[in-house]
Amino acid sequence: MPFKPSSTKPRLGFFGGSFDPIHDGHLSVALSAVKKFELQQVLLCPAYFAPLRQEKPFFSSNHRLAMVEAASQKHSHLEVFDDEILSGKTCYTYNTLLEVNIKFPEHEIFLMIGDDQYDKFQKWKFHQNILNEFQIIVFNRNNIANGKDFSKKFPSARIHRLENPLFPHSSTEIRKRIETGKDISHLIPSPVYSHMKESNLLDSHSL
Repeated sequence: MPFKPSSTKPRLGFFGGSFDPIHDGHLSVALSAVKKFELQQVLLCPAYFAPLRQEKPFFSSNHRLAMVEAASQKHSHLEVFDDEILSGKTCYTYNTLLEVNIKFPEHEIFLMIGDDQYDKFQKWKFHQNILNEFQIIVFNRNNIANGKDFSKKFPSARIHRLENPLFPHSSTEIRKRIETGKDISHLIPSPVYSHMKESNLLDSHSL
């Protein structure tokens, strides 16, 4: 179904996550959203520590930020939003979105979340505020949202399906490949792989 804009404001996507590490699937989702929803830009916001995450990130916050910066270099529609990393603490998405609103007051903001996060969205702190104040794009990650009627769960919200093709690999799988010395160069953007090598993040493995 074609996207029908609700306003004439320029549209801005907000895509947050651990990005531990960022991979080709993340970029594919961001660029697909740009095309389908005519987004002026997508802000990629690595989390210092995601509120619902259990384990500590595999890569340090500084390296994850640097990898997101490297991944976005060749894409004019992608921009790094580093507020959460620079804060040095766990941040709630709603509070970060308010900061985005301050910095981009003329834009309509679209929060991008995977279907796995959408499925537990009611556990998010301030989730009702997000539903009331922002548009939401749900993209396929685990395919668990396939066939679900979003309007029944949140009837007053402005929720849109991206319906992107599934990327068959995850950050979790990539981390496991790193730990076991398997090649990951075909799963991540080449500038990210270069950063890993230059920063000695893969030196203990024969990649």
